[in-house]
Amino acid sequence: MERSTKGVLFLVASAVSFGFMPIFAKLAYQTGVGVDELLFLRFLVAFAVMGAFLSSTRRIALPSSRDLAILLGLGAIAYFLQSSFYFTSLLYSPVPIVVLVLYTYPAFVTVGSHLLGWERITRRVAVSVATAVVGLILVANPFGNSLGLGAVLALLASITYTVYILSSSGVLKRVRGELASFYVMGGACLSFGVADLATGSTSLGWQPYGWVWIILIALVSTVLAVTTFFLGLALIGPSRSSLISLLEPLTSVTLSFLIFGEILATIQAVGGAMILLSALVVATRSSSKSGRRKTVAKETPDPPV
Repeated sequence: MERSTKGVLFLVASAVSFGFMPIFAKLAYQTGVGVDELLFLRFLVAFAVMGAFLSSTRRIALPSSRDLAILLGLGAIAYFLQSSFYFTSLLYSPVPIVVLVLYTYPAFVTVGSHLLGWERITRRVAVSVATAVVGLILVANPFGNSLGLGAVLALLASITYTVYILSSSGVLKRVRGELASFYVMGGACLSFGVADLATGSTSLGWQPYGWVWIILIALVSTVLAVTTFFLGLALIGPSRSSLISLLEPLTSVTLSFLIFGEILATIQAVGGAMILLSALVVATRSSSKSGRRKTVAKETPDPPV
């Protein structure tokens, strides 16, 4: 099999695996699993399995103390907040609204990169950012009185994910992506474990098959998704990887309709298309500037973990 074909297959598998995550989460909630315990067990299982995988392939390594502290901090703070906002939003809003609002992060990363002086926003990118903002408003649909806590939490998840990507820029130039994700998972697991102990929110009192969805989130939507993403990224590069990653929200929206019957209103569907179009423009801009590698969003489009 050609290198390019193999890379595309890896990335398609990654995007689809990530796309299943909100579906598994909603199914877990239906069995009585709480958000905090779901996230703690997700990161605990993923951290252990990812560690075993890296050890068996002799890819595990200890970064410098400074980089280790940064990665653990990103997991303990940034991903703790991002995951909490994202998974809690699924309790209040349909999957399509949550995933589409979250996918405004490429536009926010572009604006952040400009404010930090890492890149200049061209007219084309400025239009795409404006398109994402308008799409966000339409998806949230405040004029139709459907703007609620779920949409607000999803937007907070997008903003905190943007902060995570920009903050991880430096360390991802020194530490391999899959290794960085391993330590980020460890930091997130530690935070959720401490939070659960402090609040007593882990009860394990849900229906037994709730474990099925927890294990699937950890193995399919975390370990498999992250591993195949970085394998594909290494084979075909960041530009095409970003484009294929657009399959993630499309997978989530399609599955939410097939499984839960969730469907967007016409105005929200238009807004969702605008958000995805904006993400497409942001993803393709790097291919026209292949000689410039200044931001982590362009250099290594980090997947949600």
